[in-house]
Amino acid sequence: MESLKKNNFKTPAGHTYTYWTSEAKGTKPTLLLLHGNPDCAALWTDLINHFLLPEGYGIIAPDLLGFGSTDKLKGIANYTMSSISNDLLAILDEEGLKQVIPLGHDFGANLASKFHAFAPERVCGLVTLGTTYLPPSPYPFDFEQIRGMQEQYVGYCSIWYFPLFTSEKGYRVIDENVENMFTALHGGGDRMKEVCCYEGAMENWLRKPSNVEKEVLPYARNDQFRQEWIDRMKQNSFRAPLDWYKATAQSLDFEAENDALKAGNHVVKVPYLFVAALKDPLAPSAAVQGPIAQGLLPDVTLEEVDASHWCMLERPAEVGQAVVRWLSSKF
Repeated sequence: MESLKKNNFKTPAGHTYTYWTSEAKGTKPTLLLLHGNPDCAALWTDLINHFLLPEGYGIIAPDLLGFGSTDKLKGIANYTMSSISNDLLAILDEEGLKQVIPLGHDFGANLASKFHAFAPERVCGLVTLGTTYLPPSPYPFDFEQIRGMQEQYVGYCSIWYFPLFTSEKGYRVIDENVENMFTALHGGGDRMKEVCCYEGAMENWLRKPSNVEKEVLPYARNDQFRQEWIDRMKQNSFRAPLDWYKATAQSLDFEAENDALKAGNHVVKVPYLFVAALKDPLAPSAAVQGPIAQGLLPDVTLEEVDASHWCMLERPAEVGQAVVRWLSSKF
């Protein structure tokens, strides 16, 4: 991130963000890079340095609220998609940008989707990695309903980590076992499915001391990557990151999402790129067919990479090439 300008900005809501920028060259668009949990803007280093900057695309890469060097406020209402979208709009205004291309991963993919729903006039394109476009919902969050539907159509529930993440003890359990969280999330094979997609499995994994030594994927074997990840999350805690999940579970965006639906903002009328990670059990690639069938993605481009959840780390060249190929064809 050394090649980017580092910025600090307090939004009208009183949230102080750290974010990195690079101005677009000529008429190239600017991408708003939205990481997920438990990451920070540094997640995008390879994509920025090896693909976006060389092609002259503009960059805004924030540490999102609760992560990295950005504020970690108490109060679940701070972590709704609508509140964070308003923060991002304030950053765009500060930077003098009328439109951007949100590009999101994990919870950042949900944020990118909702940012479009809440402010479509500020979006000229949309990209999600791993997790497909998630339109605003007319219904409150219902874990049991989601569980039942996923078990019926996918064969398992991909969000069995939600009960732990949204519990009062959740962040404490993770904070006490950060090394085990690293091996849970970055393990190969069926690790993520075994840990995230079965009742009680996440907590059981975290509490077993020997799991700190479990094998991880090649990108996660880098000692510097591992230590920086562990040090960052030990310093920052998982308290604020898990408030994102609590805000979702408590349906705090219910009214905002229904307003977006009434305005017709669930239809993505700008070009949309979905890069599916074929080995990611948390985000089955076939899920994109739902919004396509509903007519919500009239200008969709589909790409696939043979990777698990952190596809941009496991297959950086393939993901970067897919993004730049789409950008050059659409803008």
